[in-house]
Amino acid sequence: MRTNLRANAAIAGVQALLRVGPIVVLAIGGQGLPPPDSFNDPAHALAIIGSSPAVMIVAGLICATGVGQVFVVLALATRLKQSSDGWVSLSVAFGIISASFLMFDGALGITALPQLAHMDVRQPMVDGAYLATLGVRNGIDRVIPLTLGIWALSANIPAWQHRRLPRVLTATGLALGAVGVVGVVLPAAGLASLILAIGWTAGFAIVLLRESGNPRTNGKALAPSTAAYSP
Repeated sequence: MRTNLRANAAIAGVQALLRVGPIVVLAIGGQGLPPPDSFNDPAHALAIIGSSPAVMIVAGLICATGVGQVFVVLALATRLKQSSDGWVSLSVAFGIISASFLMFDGALGITALPQLAHMDVRQPMVDGAYLATLGVRNGIDRVIPLTLGIWALSANIPAWQHRRLPRVLTATGLALGAVGVVGVVLPAAGLASLILAIGWTAGFAIVLLRESGNPRTNGKALAPSTAAYSP
């Protein structure tokens, strides 16, 4: 049990760092990434993409985040399974769907965009393929916060009811869920959703790491969060 807790804590911690990665790239200037005003200009955007690996690096971080999210979703579901099977089933479904969209979005950035940047065919064909890929990624970027939000709500509602996580962490998860759902009609909420996701994942990693050092959790089913982990 303690080994599983430590492994899950490590995965959650790595996932939090992976979510921070794209923010760091943008914070240091976003070198090698097309500026926002050039995304709809295929010739300009593809020229930048083809001359720098930055897009592939960011896309790789996004794809890896999706892989890590699968393990975090299952770790949380294991923690909640004795509380509410209905909520757990819903949370696992939407958590895996959200992770799948992250991996698909990252895969497009790793493969499709660099390939388009180096295709030796007529420019109108490349431009059309680029804009189609961009449209797909924009659609995915709208769906990711929604599915992540539904996962966060369906996981943190029973966690709050049965005190399976610290109150502060559960409140952060509920806020993440609400912001994610709102993000469907308010794209500007995407950044807030990302920040809340980083905070929740890091907090979950800390909770698991603390419990891995508690001998009482070794070989036993996890008990509801106690005062030691509650604000």
